[in-house]
Amino acid sequence: MGDVSAVRRRRAATVWLVSLLFAALTAAGCGFPAGDPSAGGGAAGPPPAPRAAAAPPPPAPGPAADERSGRTSQLHLVLPGPDTAGPYPLVVALHSLFHSATETEGWGLSQLAQTAGFAMVSPDGIEGSWDAGSCCGDAASKDVDDVAYLHALIQHLEANYPIDPTRVLIVGLSNGGMMAYRYACEHPEDIAGIAVVAGSLEQPGCKPKTPLTVVSVHGGKDQHVPGAGTPWQSDLGAPITSTTDSLAPFRAEDRCEPATSPGDVTATGPDGAPRLSETLSTGSPAVTPAQIRATLAGARPSGDPASTGGTEAGSEPITPVPLDSATNPTDAVRTESTCAASARVVEYFLPNVDHGWPASTGPAAFDTATVVWRILSGARANPVPSR
Repeated sequence: MGDVSAVRRRRAATVWLVSLLFAALTAAGCGFPAGDPSAGGGAAGPPPAPRAAAAPPPPAPGPAADERSGRTSQLHLVLPGPDTAGPYPLVVALHSLFHSATETEGWGLSQLAQTAGFAMVSPDGIEGSWDAGSCCGDAASKDVDDVAYLHALIQHLEANYPIDPTRVLIVGLSNGGMMAYRYACEHPEDIAGIAVVAGSLEQPGCKPKTPLTVVSVHGGKDQHVPGAGTPWQSDLGAPITSTTDSLAPFRAEDRCEPATSPGDVTATGPDGAPRLSETLSTGSPAVTPAQIRATLAGARPSGDPASTGGTEAGSEPITPVPLDSATNPTDAVRTESTCAASARVVEYFLPNVDHGWPASTGPAAFDTATVVWRILSGARANPVPSR
């Protein structure tokens, strides 16, 4: 069991927490009721008359109330290494449909938290599901208020751990990604950004009130939550919004330009870094479109008679990488345009990947955890402007 004092001593830990149930027990009272003979010290005499049962206490605020109504009381919490000075970022990791928090252990985020210096919490959805709007499972059919639950959970962690409230992030897979979209629609001021893997926006009328950074990772072979969308997915009992339409409200709020400028659409390797030619890469997936264009401007185009054929950025010829998967299979296609706001919207399309969290090894490898962290680590929450 972890406790707050251990965190304040900044000891690294991976713990399962019974979240807020102790607070609920304290609120209900743990002492003997007044007049109870078992408390000792009572005078001898006839037994007291039976009393009516006391009314149960009202539900305690926060996640505890949801847990008593069926949500598991355990949270998988990973803390950064002991040398990490707070306040540090928080990543809320949301599992896919019919899974639990243990699924997130295979994503690579737990290991990254220790080295990159952020906390990660993985809660469980009701019956393995999240109410993301029109999808999915018991949570959606029973109108479970997962937005309120996550809001209370984030507030609880901020109050008890050295969390930077301007650097709270949500990462979700499939139904968990849908939930990340919904939270971003309703409480964008709470978070700096989200990453959605194999998910879609299932919250009709989404209009975020402030900019935030969004990263989408979607496989081209995904038929469960197809990136192109579908009017009806019978397995989920819901329509699926396309990736383009899912990102549209956030691109609009971030005031992003159409992806038509040089370097807005590029091929990438497994590390997500844009490949501007077969040999020239930007080196990091976190670079902005402006930085990509600066790299292009600093290199001589292919066929330039002044080119020396060298390997430095100022002399290397540019041979644009074809984005036709039939003639030039690529690990991923990255799309990002310049946005007027400080937030970013970055989309990764992985032609050879099916539904699920992309494998970090093998022929279709993609280092999803590192890619999304490098982008989201620079994001900061924005207050809702007065309008």
